[in-house]
Amino acid sequence: MNDTLNNNDYKILGVEPGADEKEIARSYHRMKAIYSEGSLSTYSLLADDERREMLDKIEKAYMRITRDYSRSKASEDNAHLEIELANAASNPDESPGRYLRTLRENLGLTLKEVSTRTKIRSTHLENIELEKYSQLPATVYLRGFIIEFARALSIENPEGLASRYLDLMQPPEEEGED
Repeated sequence: MNDTLNNNDYKILGVEPGADEKEIARSYHRMKAIYSEGSLSTYSLLADDERREMLDKIEKAYMRITRDYSRSKASEDNAHLEIELANAASNPDESPGRYLRTLRENLGLTLKEVSTRTKIRSTHLENIELEKYSQLPATVYLRGFIIEFARALSIENPEGLASRYLDLMQPPEEEGED
């Protein structure tokens, strides 16, 4: 079986080779509807085996086009994504919550997995990542949660990260009012 993309795939779906992802998806669904069982447009024109064969061709063409589209889109966006991830992950001082989230995602861990490791509810972990200060527990608990979260992600200085997080959480003190 030939699994490489060719111009015939675009013809099967009735789209031009430069079509965008939405147009390809619309055409795929339209072609599937046309060749589906009981479709008024093809029920008297095709035998069941011909209809199933065409549906199979549509499915395979769509899969090859979307796979190729995903690959090219990924390679185009890869440089931008790497820069964004590097910026977010490299600066815990700006946003420690985003830093934790980026590291967790880069490690391929879900909040549930980290929750299981740390015994901290995933809602608390999510609120820490999103820096939803009003939803977080008391500072004494929060410090311990952040330290455990950071340890689960193998961060070198979990206490420092917790301190920075808590510093950002505090409103700035007003000067000159005595």
